[in-house]
Amino acid sequence: MNSLFITLLIAGAGGSKIAPTNPALNTLSTAAVAQRTTGPLSLFGPHMSHTPRPLGILGVKEIKAGNYKPADFEGSIARPGYTHAVAKGKVQAMAVTTALVLYDSSGTYGWIGSLYAYQIGNLLNHFGVGVTRQGIEKYKSGQLGQYTCAFYVGTQYGNPLVAAFKKDVVANTHPFCWMGYNIWEVAWNAAQTGWNNTFATNFGFEFSYLDGTGYPNVLYNGTTFTKQQNDPVQGDVAVTNASIASVLATSTNGSGTAPYITRGANLWYVADNPLEYVPTNRGDDRYLAFCDILNDVTGVKMADNKQAIIRIEDVSAICDSASLRGIADTMFALNAPYVVCVIPDYMDPLGVYNNGTPLEIQMQTSTQFVSDLQYMQSEGAQLIMHGVTHQYSNVANPVNGVSAEDVEFFRCTYDANGVEQAIGPIPTDSTSWVKQRLAKGFSMMLQSGFAAPTGWNTPHYFATPIDYKVFELDFWYSMDRVLTFATNSASNLEYIIQPSPYTFTDEYANYRLPETLGYCDPNGTSGIVNLPVNMVAYANAVKSVRGGIAGMYYHWFLGTTMLQQLVSGVQAAGFTFVNPSYTIE
Repeated sequence: MNSLFITLLIAGAGGSKIAPTNPALNTLSTAAVAQRTTGPLSLFGPHMSHTPRPLGILGVKEIKAGNYKPADFEGSIARPGYTHAVAKGKVQAMAVTTALVLYDSSGTYGWIGSLYAYQIGNLLNHFGVGVTRQGIEKYKSGQLGQYTCAFYVGTQYGNPLVAAFKKDVVANTHPFCWMGYNIWEVAWNAAQTGWNNTFATNFGFEFSYLDGTGYPNVLYNGTTFTKQQNDPVQGDVAVTNASIASVLATSTNGSGTAPYITRGANLWYVADNPLEYVPTNRGDDRYLAFCDILNDVTGVKMADNKQAIIRIEDVSAICDSASLRGIADTMFALNAPYVVCVIPDYMDPLGVYNNGTPLEIQMQTSTQFVSDLQYMQSEGAQLIMHGVTHQYSNVANPVNGVSAEDVEFFRCTYDANGVEQAIGPIPTDSTSWVKQRLAKGFSMMLQSGFAAPTGWNTPHYFATPIDYKVFELDFWYSMDRVLTFATNSASNLEYIIQPSPYTFTDEYANYRLPETLGYCDPNGTSGIVNLPVNMVAYANAVKSVRGGIAGMYYHWFLGTTMLQQLVSGVQAAGFTFVNPSYTIE
């Protein structure tokens, strides 16, 4: 717990705040005064015994240099650059709102900062913001004043900040958000022996130290969020002037608390990198609090319609009719539109489920399957394409070569923890190969009597920049999570999955609809048991995000009981199910 302040949670009209118990709100505690007079300040607080690792490094996956062609990723690697503002799939020639996203770019781990800068830029795209990404080391005097708002994500502990940046942060009057490390270089004096009084005067809080205690929960606007403890370190601050500063989100571990997001005048401080270690199959991570405050940092207030979208996953000609029609009847009774993710060409090339005999069922050859899809359409379903075969070839990739179980657009294996790990692109991956594959899927849909689908869902979310760019040409929107790539100092390819609670257009121009609640997983095959009750709780967490969408998926073979519980529960939480499109905001 922060030794500079004992804090008390106070509910206010503008959200939860933390105020010191000391009645003189504008003065420091006795312990803080003693530290001021005796100095120097200690950067390492509770449970800090070693130099912190780069923020987010444990959440990144790697592809070895020899397993990919650099040319295939050219122009799609996270690095300094400009991201166009996009609204409803249309590029805005001149963004009204602009943002500068700064990050640690030097040294062995500079690539980590570039990945997260890209992800922040993607989130800002939701607000129609034109984003410029730049390494902090290249900062020039006055740049903060040239943008509507600015961000700095400090992923490298102790990265020396240029003098011009440190000077501008204190004098800056535009909205600015600081995440993670190195704020002490500005909040403390030049000798790092005491506080920077100008910083405290302007922003109403002071940086205390790095805290390794570990806080598995974050409280924000009356909602409890989780934080994975892969890296428990966060920066602690103390409010010194409650008239201009307040704690918006609070870290807690049941016995102690510390500020997580603090706002002082035009400065927001987030105590860690909020996009690191975000789980893929639970929807209550503290990154949602950060996503909500982007409404305030950008000054762009987006519509908050409390919309929900659900897709029925892995539907192919192998599915039994009763299950599909039962889903249709359930969703119709609940007055809930839904998406059916169709795999046009079912493949079992090794005969895993057919007594060793290879099996292929193209959808247009199955009159029963076509009839079932027509029935689902008549009861509110929209058909989108979920890959073409949802598997690569007659080899395990990584499971057994069977549709819906394997990856289609990337070579994959399992890591030591049984998690899918990308090896590298498909050997034949190219623009022409992807176009030919998609053309095959479109042909099967058309031969079955269905219009060409406008939506897409990448199998298991693995695809290359080449693939993403082709998907964008053929589909109006995507319902999967995009991968962001960077290269490290050894030329290995690094990647992470982009989380988002709202729509955005990614760097490949794909308009993405969010998946925020994960998927129903009663057996915990993802590592986390995810039942309807859990997913409804996640929906309530998403309600804390202005513009947040409750996005989820459900496998066709799970029956209708849990589906009814899930959909009705999300509706009871205040969400309305809608058909996806590129106009959803």
